[in-house]
Amino acid sequence: MGKIVETPFHLTNSEAGITEADGTASTWSDIWKYQVPPGMGIKLTSSDQISVYLEDSAPAEVGSSTCRVRVQVRNAAETDNDGVYGPSLYLLSKEFQERPKVARLSVGERIVSAREFIVLQAYDDGTIDASDSYFDILTTRIFQTLGE
Repeated sequence: MGKIVETPFHLTNSEAGITEADGTASTWSDIWKYQVPPGMGIKLTSSDQISVYLEDSAPAEVGSSTCRVRVQVRNAAETDNDGVYGPSLYLLSKEFQERPKVARLSVGERIVSAREFIVLQAYDDGTIDASDSYFDILTTRIFQTLGE
């Protein structure tokens, strides 16, 4: 029986297997959706950091006071979800550099199993251009080794 290994993990919009879509104005839109691959899990905790940069179709950064973001975990069938961050004003989620100001997830601890989804959503009064936007969630990846 292998042992469980936990390693730091940056989940970003460039991660293999992530899908992205532009956001629709005035509705919660899935901007990025990541399905955890087989043989792996993600451990989300309240110490995990999240940073988001969003652009609209102008192209310009979305309005800090009009845009909101949230992160959900969905089951494999996408019939059930748990909120792990937000909804929060975009303004509170856009810090990447100053570690004391970087937003943190709002979950005690949540294991995201293989085939479940981590979804970053946005709600803004304009459309969001996913290709000019990006995010980073600093979290923990879990997997089981093959040997002892």
